[in-house]
Amino acid sequence: MDGRFLVVVAFLIERDGHVLLLRRSPAKDHAPGEWDVGSGRVRQGESPLEAVLREAKEETGLSVDVIGPLDTFHFYRGRARAEAVGITFHCRATGGELTVSPEHDEARWVPIEQLLDLDCADWMRRCFAAFLARRAPAAGAGPGASRAPGRSRS
Repeated sequence: MDGRFLVVVAFLIERDGHVLLLRRSPAKDHAPGEWDVGSGRVRQGESPLEAVLREAKEETGLSVDVIGPLDTFHFYRGRARAEAVGITFHCRATGGELTVSPEHDEARWVPIEQLLDLDCADWMRRCFAAFLARRAPAAGAGPGASRAPGRSRS
């Protein structure tokens, strides 16, 4: 590796008791066809928070408020195996109309109580667990809160 790396942000968007998941386009070079939360690169001279606001609008058409960071992650991307480090942020949708960008081929609002039942990557499972842990005191749910049965991933 030549010492270069990417800084990326991911954003979990919440609205009305649901979280937005996006299915990556089959044409994507990293994780094609997988469901995840939105994400993108931080541009040179841009802060991670600025990147979240820009990427959320570009990928979903939604305006968001950034509530705070949820988790960090690390991976190697593409054929060149570029090293990437990232931060996942909790966001709340505040406006706009949901649209699916060319980077994705489907969007789905998933009930919050089904998040831990999804078949997803480890980094997303950690993100969902952090989101639910932060949400529990405000929602009145404790560690034993019930989860919907079955898998929701298709």
